[in-house]
Amino acid sequence: MATIHTGSHNTFVDVRRTIPWTAPITRRRLRDLLSFAGGVLGAVFAAELVLPEADPDEVRGMLVELGRLDAAALPPARIEALRAFQAEKALPPDGAAYGRTVTELMRDVRERRELRELGLPVN
Repeated sequence: MATIHTGSHNTFVDVRRTIPWTAPITRRRLRDLLSFAGGVLGAVFAAELVLPEADPDEVRGMLVELGRLDAAALPPARIEALRAFQAEKALPPDGAAYGRTVTELMRDVRERRELRELGLPVN
């Protein structure tokens, strides 16, 4: 048994009980670990299924800043502008602002702002 002396009145702590990955593997523990790993992998590879859609007002603001949407446009125009953006970026053109779409929008906005700060022409 691995123990650590805590320094107070000869008290020892069983390391296997304090460090999760050193605890004995039981069926329940294995199931919990696999469930956790599946959730992490699901979040990484299918973020659209885990994360909610982005705030429509924020998406609208990014599309306006990129010059893809008129500031006075009605909500249906936002969806069409988002579909066109998604098609250009080889994303599924569903008009919904989930993980990869928002990432691409934010990347384009950031690049545009950096160019503007440098005084370079913005397309």
